Amino acid sequence: MLLGDIIRVEDANTYVVKIPPDAQKERIGRFVKVKNNEGIIVGVIKNITHSIREDLIPYIEPDMQPKYAPFNEDSRNSYYVIHGLGQMQNGIARYDVDSPPDVRDNIEILSPDELKEFHTINGKPSIAYFHSNRGALTKNVLIGMADQVEAQYPECKAMLKLVRKYIERNSK
Repeated sequence: MLLGDIIRVEDANTYVVKIPPDAQKERIGRFVKVKNNEGIIVGVIKNITHSIREDLIPYIEPDMQPKYAPFNEDSRNSYYVIHGLGQMQNGIARYDVDSPPDVRDNIEILSPDELKEFHTINGKPSIAYFHSNRGALTKNVLIGMADQVEAQYPECKAMLKLVRKYIERNSK
């Protein structure tokens, strides 16, 4: 499912995605992907922001605002802030991003099979990226990620319960 297009790449791990006005919004903590020449970049929705182009409103008379600044056009914008977690290439997951995506690349939901593939290293479940990214992600994002991983790896429920307990105790 297509979520939107990247409009700004702040660094190798942070991307801003414009949400189409008619799109159904996803929740914070949802795993996403960006396809590129080397495979896919796996990320997570870190935040959602909303803005109105208020710079236009003072210059339009109140009775003319519905006509010249309708909110269903480009004056109300919503954006996902995506945090890159790693890359997958030819079935091999790496938990770093060395080449960020390009502006106008599409962001899509990570499929359950891709989620499982990203969390498997040498045939075993892995969330090795958690520790290195925990300072960049809030508690609710990390817990949302753990919930999705648990859905694909029910056999890891006990381990993920400990991870959640640690997140709740030590995260922002």
